Amino acid sequence: MARSFFLTSALFALRAVAQTSTAFTDEKTGIKFQGVVGDSGYRLGYAIPETPTTDFIAQIQAPITNGGGWAGLSMGQSMTSNLLIVAWPNEGKVLSSFRQVDGYTSPPVVTGNFSMKTIPDGTFVTDKAFSYTFLCSNCLSDDSSLGLVISETLNIMGWAWSDKALTDSTTASAGLNYHDAGFGAFGLKMSDAKSADFAKWAALAVGDAPSGGAPSGGNSTAPAVPTTPISGNTTAIVANETFDYIVAGGGAAGIIAAQRFAESGASVLLIERGGPSYAFTGDVKTLSWNSSVSMYDVPAYGYYLSDVGSPAYCTDTADMAGCLLGGGTAVNAMMYVRPQERDFDDKWPTGWKWADVSAAADRLYERNPGQTYGSQDGVRYDDGAFTVLSKFFASQGWKETDFIKNPNNKVDVYGHPPWNIANGMRSGSVRTYLPLAQKLDNFKLMMNTNVVRAVREGSAVSGVEVESADGKRVIYNVKAGGRVVLSAGAMSTPRILFNSGIGPAAQLKTVATGTTGVKLPAEADWIDLPVGAEIKDHPIFTVQFKTSSPLTATDKKALISPNQTTIDLFAKGSGMLAESGQRLNWWSSVKTSDGSEVFFQGTCNSPEDDTIQMKVYITHGLKSVGSLGINAAGATTFITNPHMTSKVDTEAITLMMDRLINMSKGSNSTLSLIAPTGVTNVTSADLIKSFKSGSHYVGTAKIGTKGEPGVVVDTNTKVYGTDNLFVVDASIHPDLPTGNTQAIIMVAAEAAAARIMKLSGTPSTPVTPGSSNSTTPVPETPATSVVPSAVPTSAPVELPEATPSFAPSAPAASAPAASAPAATPAPSKPAEAPKPSSPAAGAPGATAGKWERCGGIGHTGPTTCADGWKCVKQNDYYSQCLSG
Repeated sequence: MARSFFLTSALFALRAVAQTSTAFTDEKTGIKFQGVVGDSGYRLGYAIPETPTTDFIAQIQAPITNGGGWAGLSMGQSMTSNLLIVAWPNEGKVLSSFRQVDGYTSPPVVTGNFSMKTIPDGTFVTDKAFSYTFLCSNCLSDDSSLGLVISETLNIMGWAWSDKALTDSTTASAGLNYHDAGFGAFGLKMSDAKSADFAKWAALAVGDAPSGGAPSGGNSTAPAVPTTPISGNTTAIVANETFDYIVAGGGAAGIIAAQRFAESGASVLLIERGGPSYAFTGDVKTLSWNSSVSMYDVPAYGYYLSDVGSPAYCTDTADMAGCLLGGGTAVNAMMYVRPQERDFDDKWPTGWKWADVSAAADRLYERNPGQTYGSQDGVRYDDGAFTVLSKFFASQGWKETDFIKNPNNKVDVYGHPPWNIANGMRSGSVRTYLPLAQKLDNFKLMMNTNVVRAVREGSAVSGVEVESADGKRVIYNVKAGGRVVLSAGAMSTPRILFNSGIGPAAQLKTVATGTTGVKLPAEADWIDLPVGAEIKDHPIFTVQFKTSSPLTATDKKALISPNQTTIDLFAKGSGMLAESGQRLNWWSSVKTSDGSEVFFQGTCNSPEDDTIQMKVYITHGLKSVGSLGINAAGATTFITNPHMTSKVDTEAITLMMDRLINMSKGSNSTLSLIAPTGVTNVTSADLIKSFKSGSHYVGTAKIGTKGEPGVVVDTNTKVYGTDNLFVVDASIHPDLPTGNTQAIIMVAAEAAAARIMKLSGTPSTPVTPGSSNSTTPVPETPATSVVPSAVPTSAPVELPEATPSFAPSAPAASAPAASAPAATPAPSKPAEAPKPSSPAAGAPGATAGKWERCGGIGHTGPTTCADGWKCVKQNDYYSQCLSG
């Protein structure tokens, strides 16, 4: 996914080139700052002494809208690992705190020798804005994790601002929401921020704020971690409906597993902590120019969700994750990299080699094939970057390939990006599996409901305890012989395991003494497993090139505010909006001195005219590993950052960057490398100084033999030491794949569901819509339930009637036209005739609407079109209602 919660580090150096600092004088204090002043009212400035030692003065100022918000700064070009300062208004005062985080998620409070003292004259709260001016003591350092490191040339400084009120603004350790009002970076020459008056201005600071921060004018001390007390287990009630399977997490893996369980005839409860995503799932925040889709439906918005709306990112995970139906697959950029065979053969245990899982892959690809063309009309729009890059790679002897048809081709190859798109819309398990489950009476979905823990006594799991959006606790139990399956993702499944008394003792003790109200089993019943001990991720390094021939990039305004031509094309499943943001992908590998083969993925596009951007991922063969834990507030955090901890990985990325540099210097090269700021003679060392996480985490509950590093589940995905608790998500993956993790997670989920059903003896006869629920006897409320008396089941949040026809409806005639429409770029010549996905069955009805699907393999919906429209066969898989 690789999107930032707070500041997108890969963009910093790029934006800072264009956005440099400006001087301004604070009208209330007379302090002269050097910083950035935005049109929105946000401003950030710095002042330092002529001979810098340990301190600086800063001012953060931001508008107040929607009843609150927050603003902040980063003391470096990356959010991760650098020291951050955030501030916000609360009842006429400004609260502030130091923060630090290793991933792209809500940063927790951090303490140290640094501290802040308020400058009162420059600190205020009005109805329209707030300002925080302060002396930052011991904030200059030679270590970027401990403060601001002054560069001899140019510092790149980050900023961010949210206009949404915090859930709890009363404490300086409050959890932060997403910075949807704005974020960015600017270049700052620290020599411009120097002043002979610094000592005079520093003397204006008062108070002795603790290193964690405090309200201006007050002396409250911020705790080391966010605290949001919630009800303990004693408030839980027990629902009187039971299920054969309870699946915790409605992401890619959870939906696939739940659908396959329900298809077998078992009763299934799927619980998702977030809300709806695609419009047909109930997301009412549809787009102004097309009321039939949400921003999550539109492929082109994969890179621009935060520009279009407020994406539902989690705030309690160590890095970015999606907290909505579909999980990360609803907020990512739709890369769908079918795994090469060695992705399974190298590190997966016996029973999970490619020969074992290939049938599961076939089942997945039949429903959710992915494709490389995007637009349904067969035209590749905005394809200039591919034209430039394909010539570049071809001149180096690389071969073009189709990554959907040839997943094993992963060395010195390039091609059109493999996307999880179908019929012009974001695809994935929400669209290709969930509607099939929704047709079954034995399937239920609950959204906006968080699974807190598995209810466990010894090795037996009787159900799950959940918390609703309003804080109510309910226990849902499984039937006799039932199963609980955790599919909350690699950064949230560990939390459920910790809360269930499963994991390293240090993490369980944190839960036991924390503020979440979770009551663990007796310590004698704790299950000591290395949950979180072997987490891995793809690190991403960003490089840019200038093109030797003209290249016109598409302005994001053309996508965010599309013109009528673009809108009309999208209504037919075509045009730029039907494509994700990548324009070319490449794969290669290097051999390191220890004999390892390390693979690389390149994801390329054109962010501006005459410019190519490559995101270079270290993938399969990566050695770096970290560890994941939990804090007292229940958020998962990195104990050890998993990125670039191995010298082998450093050697590998150095070799790959050396190769790219040499390729760009060749006599027939069409690209020239853009040097990082302040660098003239570029080396690979310059290109690998900074990177960002891929948010493709795996390995927090690895599959394998008990006792091996990081292994938590057996080859049936059952948690060691339990009778009926399973994990089906990226947590169990013992290694990173060669590409983005979406496809391999779905393959593994198909394989795991089949194994679990075989193990449990689940009926194999599929259930048809309208059939009755499973008649498995309902047991008495188990002794492990906190409240012995049963209560009526809380009403599950049901999806609207499933309408997964992929082509979006044409906008109503009254739909407002987009402001300042941008011109649609001329399309390239038509691509080879694409083979569309085989989508989930459509909802039955009398007629299909305009542009809707009306036939094709796998279609069970209406085959007759509305008056004046004809059902036209596009190919064996897809027919569409077109104008007569």
